[in-house]
Amino acid sequence: MSIGDRVSKWWGSRRSGGDDAGALKDRLDQTYRTQTGLLQQVLRGVADVSTSRKRVDLQLAQLAQQTAQLDQQAKDAVAAGRDDDARAVLTRKVTLEATASDLQAQRDDLLAEERKLELSADRIRQDVESFRVRKDTLSARHTAASARAEISSATNGINSTVSEVGQAMEAADRRTREMEAKADAVDELVAEGVVGTAGESADAALARQFDAALDGTEVDRQLEQITHDQQTTQEDPDGPKQV
Repeated sequence: MSIGDRVSKWWGSRRSGGDDAGALKDRLDQTYRTQTGLLQQVLRGVADVSTSRKRVDLQLAQLAQQTAQLDQQAKDAVAAGRDDDARAVLTRKVTLEATASDLQAQRDDLLAEERKLELSADRIRQDVESFRVRKDTLSARHTAASARAEISSATNGINSTVSEVGQAMEAADRRTREMEAKADAVDELVAEGVVGTAGESADAALARQFDAALDGTEVDRQLEQITHDQQTTQEDPDGPKQV
């Protein structure tokens, strides 16, 4: 696999991991919003029931005040010897007491419902808070895991790239040494006259080869002459010397 293919594969996996992380975060956020919305609904229900219960409490207080007034009126009528008036007042009082009794039952039901809703709201609030903590923790862990995966992929890609580049450099170094050796050999052949230099004609190359051969013969002749002279001197030290 080439370096470009490795980089493309790594970048594709990186983008895929990022998409997964984004999708997970969206799902967690949506679930959190749903739970928060449910909690708000329950809290509104608690507020509505509480408002209704308080309204009934106010009505009960008014009925209690009216009942007390009617009771006092009945006592005043009896004291004044007006039993018929007292009976009529007491009839109204009994009716108000019955109404108050019904309202009291409704009030008790509303209070029980209010308390149940408050307990439900508390449980949901705790669940929402617990989910929020888990959501944030999971998101942080997922982000950290994605980062580690990206770093690992990048490290592996870099190591593979460095290895490939090192192999390519070694191959290039070998080829360079081979070319340098060939160039040195060609230089030697040129120096010896075996091959011609760039731009040299065939006649000039032949003449240079001939001159090189002559130079070699002259060197051999002079070397033999020196050797001969030394041998002659050793055999006849007093012999004639050349002037």
